[in-house]
Amino acid sequence: MAETSVHGAVRRRSSGDRPNRHKRRRPPPPSSDLISALPDAVIHHIFSFLPLKDVVKTSVLSKRWRSTWTTTTHLDFRYLRPRDHKRWPSLIESLMRRCASPQPQGRRLAPLRGGAPCGGSFPASFNPLKGFYKLPEFLYRLSRLVRLQVVNCRFSLGTTIRWPCLKVLVIGSKLSDDILEGIVRGSPVLESLELRCWGVKNIIIDSRSVKELVIHFPTFDNMGKIWAPHLLSLRVSGVWDSYSMFRLAKISSLVEAKLDFFMCGDKRTHRDLLKEFFEKLRGVSTITIGGWCLQGLSLLEVDGVPSPLSKCQNLTLHALVSQWDLPGIAYLLQSSQCLEKLVIHLTGTGRFVVWLDEESKDRFNFDEEEFLCSRKGNLECLAKHLRRVEIIGYEANSFESKHLLALIKFLLGNALVLKKLIIKAELPTRRGQKRLQATVLSKLLGVSQNVLSYQRASKNAEIIFDHPFKEYENPGL
Repeated sequence: MAETSVHGAVRRRSSGDRPNRHKRRRPPPPSSDLISALPDAVIHHIFSFLPLKDVVKTSVLSKRWRSTWTTTTHLDFRYLRPRDHKRWPSLIESLMRRCASPQPQGRRLAPLRGGAPCGGSFPASFNPLKGFYKLPEFLYRLSRLVRLQVVNCRFSLGTTIRWPCLKVLVIGSKLSDDILEGIVRGSPVLESLELRCWGVKNIIIDSRSVKELVIHFPTFDNMGKIWAPHLLSLRVSGVWDSYSMFRLAKISSLVEAKLDFFMCGDKRTHRDLLKEFFEKLRGVSTITIGGWCLQGLSLLEVDGVPSPLSKCQNLTLHALVSQWDLPGIAYLLQSSQCLEKLVIHLTGTGRFVVWLDEESKDRFNFDEEEFLCSRKGNLECLAKHLRRVEIIGYEANSFESKHLLALIKFLLGNALVLKKLIIKAELPTRRGQKRLQATVLSKLLGVSQNVLSYQRASKNAEIIFDHPFKEYENPGL
C-alpha cells in the first residue's frame, strides 16, 4: 500500500514494494546546449555554410550568441536583398563595420553580382541590361579581405585599391589595362586571379605573388598579350573570336598549363595560334589539353607542321579518342619527348567535330593502326620515359572505341619502360543508374579480354582494370 502526502507524492511503506520498471525516467535538463559549447572556430565553420541573414539571426539566441556572428571570417551576401537596391552598398558597409575580427586572415566576401549581392538575380526595380552597378567605395579599402568575386560591376578609374590580405580574386566585369594594373599593384599577396572580363587589351602581371591565372571567354578590343614572368599556372577556356585572341609574351616561370578553348572563324588562324602557344609552352612540365584544342593540333599533324620540342612530363587529354583526335595525340607524343605520365579522360560520344571542313575530313580517312605505326620512329618518349598511362571514363561505348583500342595496343607494344596501364571506369552512383553500371561493366569486361591479349614491349608492364566493384588484373603478372 501507499500513502499520499499533501503534495500528491506517493511514498512506499516498505522496501518490498517493487518500482514500476516500465515507467520511463526523464533525463535531467542539460545545463547548456551543445552548440554553444563548441569552440569559436567550429562555430565560424558552421556559419560559413549559412547566408548572412541567418548568421545574424543567431544574435538573439542568448548572450553567448549576441556578438558571435561579428567575429566570423566568412560573410555570404547571396540572399541579402534589400527592397531598395540603392541601399545595399550602405547596408553591407554597415555590417562590415560591425565585424571587427582581429584575425589576420580577415573577411571572405561571397560574390557580389549585378546590382545586388550574389545570388544571380537583381531586385525587381533594377534592370541589369541597362548598365552595371558601381563597386562600393568601401570595398576598395577592406584591409582584411581574403577572397572576392565580383560580376557585372564597374570599377572607378583612378581609385586606389588597398587589399593587403587578398589572395583570391574573380572578376567578371569590364576592365581596362590601367584598372587591372592597379588591382594587381594594390594586392601584394594575391595568389589566384580569374578573369571573365572584357575590355582588357594586355594582361600585365609583374607581381611575384600571383601564381595562378585563369582566363575564360574574355574579349579584347584588339590582339592582346599576356606578360607574366612569375606565373606558375595558366588556364584558358571558353569560346573565342579569332580577332580577340591574345598572344603569350613572357611566361618563363610557367610549370602548368591547361588549354580548353574553341575559336570561331578561320581554322587556319586557330591552327597557327595553337602552334605559337606550344612554342611558348615548351618549358612547361604539366599540360592539359581539351578536345577542341586537340582537334586543332590534329590539323597541324595532317598538314605536316613539325611539332616543337617540349619538356612536358605529365600530359592530360580530355577527348573521345576518335579519328579526329589520333593525329593530335601523335603530335603531342612527338613533341613531348620526356613524357612520363599520360592521362586520357574520355569525354563521351556527344562531342562533335568542330574544326574540319569536308576537304580536311578526307585527310582523316586512315587506318588507325597503320597511322600510329607510321609515327613510331618519331616518338622518343616511348623508348625512354613513358611509365604510366591512365584512361578514365564512364560511358560504355567509349571503352569499345576501335581508335582507343588501337592506341592502347600501340602504347603497350612500343612503350619500352611502361610500368602501369590503368583503365578506370568511373561508374555513376546516383539512383536509377544500376542498369547503366551493368552495361559499362559488361563492356569493360570485353575490353579487358582484348587488352590482356595485346603484346607488351615492357616486361614490367602491369595492366589494371579499375572500377568501384572489381579489379581485373593479369594473373600472369
